[in-house]
Formats: sequence, C-alpha cells, structure tokens
Amino acid sequence: MKLNKDNYFSLEANRHYMSVSQFKDFAPPFGGCEARAMAKLRGEYEEPEKTAFLEGKYVHAWNEGTLPEFKAENPDLYSSQGKTAGQLKSNFKHCNTMIEVLESDPLVMKALAGEKEVIMTGELFGIPWKVMLDSYQPEVGLFADLKALKEIDGKWWNKEAQVYENFLEHYGYIVQMAVYAEVERLKSGREQWLIPHMVVVTKQDPPDHEVMYFDFDDIERALNIIRNHIERVKEVKAGLAESVRCEKCEYCRLTKKITRIKHSSEFALY
Repeated sequence: MKLNKDNYFSLEANRHYMSVSQFKDFAPPFGGCEARAMAKLRGEYEEPEKTAFLEGKYVHAWNEGTLPEFKAENPDLYSSQGKTAGQLKSNFKHCNTMIEVLESDPLVMKALAGEKEVIMTGELFGIPWKVMLDSYQPEVGLFADLKALKEIDGKWWNKEAQVYENFLEHYGYIVQMAVYAEVERLKSGREQWLIPHMVVVTKQDPPDHEVMYFDFDDIERALNIIRNHIERVKEVKAGLAESVRCEKCEYCRLTKKITRIKHSSEFALY
C-alpha cells in the first residue's frame, strides 16, 4: 500500500502498517488496551476526538504551513454564539500565542526547518511500519518532531510499573523517536541514525518551550522496549491470539459486562 497524506491515517493504512501510536495502543506499559486496539482496527470503535488533540493539530498545521486551510476545514475552532460568534475560541487563540513563542525563538525555527510531514515506511521486527516526520533535514543530520503539551516539568504515574515518569517516558516519545530514526536509516540506506530532536511547547500561560535531542543510547534502549513487546502485539493484531481487555479505558467501560461479583477487598488500594 502506497501512503500519502490523504490515506496515512486511514483504517486501511492502520491495518496494513504498524505505527508508534498503534504499538502504544496495544502495549499496556503505555496505557494500551488490546481489545480497544483491535476494535479500532475492525472499524467497530472510534475514539472521540479530544480538544487537546485538535489543539495539537492546530500547532502542527502551522509548522506544515497549512494553518489557513486547517482553519477553513474545522469550523469547530470558532465560537458560534454570543458576542464572540465567528471568532476563534479562547483555547485556539492561546494556540496562536504558543505559535508566537515558537516563531520568536531562532533555535526552535532552526530545528523545525527543512521538509515537512515526510512519510516513510520500513520493515522493523518482521512487519511494515509507517512514520511521518514533522521536519526533516538529512543534510544537517537531524529530524524533528513538534509536541504541544500541558506542561513539561510534571510527573505522571505509571500504574503497571508503579513508578512516576517524566513526559518523555510516560507518553512513549523516546520510543517514537527511535522508530522514526530506524525507519529513516533503513529508508535512506545510511549506516548511522540521524539525531532525533523534539520541539515542545506547553499550553501554560505564558507557554514554556524546549528543544531536546536523543542520542544513540536512547534509540537502542527504546528499540529494545519494542523488541520486548512486539511479538505479542503482532500475534494479537494478526488474530493469532485473543485480545485482552484492560477494563479501564473508555472502550472497555462502554462494552463492559459483569461476569462475576467481586469481594470488597479487591478494591483496596494497597
């Protein structure tokens, strides 16, 4: 299947290719639920689009240079009632502030230079993967991904590992950068990885922002994480193993049926 920007996020593409978001959707360490992931691939369930995702798309459209088209295609960005009718909603006005912060920082703009939204595919761990690089500069040895986040300095609880994590670990961003680096390396035929960079801007008022990079040790470690989980993911996606419900996500709550009555002690925190 040949990918382009029109079909990259399609159900057909997701069935044919593995992606970082799909891998995380299957993997419990990243909040994944096998049952939900399979329901999405079967076309039986579609996650409701959250405002935070739309805000991220708004900032990405700026980076791609398609913000006017994005605004035209998304009337929900605008208020439809009262004195503010026809104006951008307040949270998307704040996205403009986030963009201004990025535009005013020369190092950010240097990191985000180059070709935009570059689609690549490659075979990793015996299956085809797809990636989309936000900004691609092979001539200077790097690519960059842009993230709009609530905050940078917070800590997030990983229930499965029983530890607090930073945002890079919790959201699997190191894994994402590793897959992107490896697919790009295979696609280009180069021996070494490009250096992955991430540009982060927060939704705080005023926004914070950072530019960070990942070294080869980061990439090796993250690829090993995938290696430890991918065989189970491959089996479930191929229908060779039954998917497991997490019983916590929106899909599991939506489709839940009680199969046994629990004792009160099962709800103890410790």
